[in-house]
Amino acid sequence: MRIFLFLGIILVCFACQSEKTTNTQEKTPVIKLDSLSKEKSKVELLKLSPEAEKSLESFDDFQNVRSMIISMNNANPFYINKHADSIDLLIGIFSESLTEDLNTNTINSRLSVLSTETGLLKLMAEKKNPDPKEVIKGNIRLINAYNSLIIQLNELSLAIPENIEKELLRELDDKEDQP
Repeated sequence: MRIFLFLGIILVCFACQSEKTTNTQEKTPVIKLDSLSKEKSKVELLKLSPEAEKSLESFDDFQNVRSMIISMNNANPFYINKHADSIDLLIGIFSESLTEDLNTNTINSRLSVLSTETGLLKLMAEKKNPDPKEVIKGNIRLINAYNSLIIQLNELSLAIPENIEKELLRELDDKEDQP
């Protein structure tokens, strides 16, 4: 009799444990990325200044990054997730092929931030079931990092070389000295 009681208690314990595992599995809904989703980031892309546009028009690596960013800005989470590794690769190529004019600390720091954001998007893409809202948030951070790079490129193209600045200051001093 004690054996039957002992076996009954063990069976009840196993039944309780199997119910607990099935309950936890039911609580995690899986949200799949929809290729027909209308959801996208609503961040406005900044434009290059005319001077920066002229200096970067023959720089194919930058043009590739810009066209991919434009595509990703207008994309839904499915497309963003699908092309996260491509933008990461393009940013890496652009960073490695900077010209002497662009290889400054400020541009390199903006590229580091941009590379970090693409890396985070790539990590999201590697998840089994990425959350569409998180993918959009990651894309917005990527677009903001790109806009920061554009601001820095515009500032760099508008920067007055030291010699010209010194000459302008001398002319200004000369004018102030004259009555």
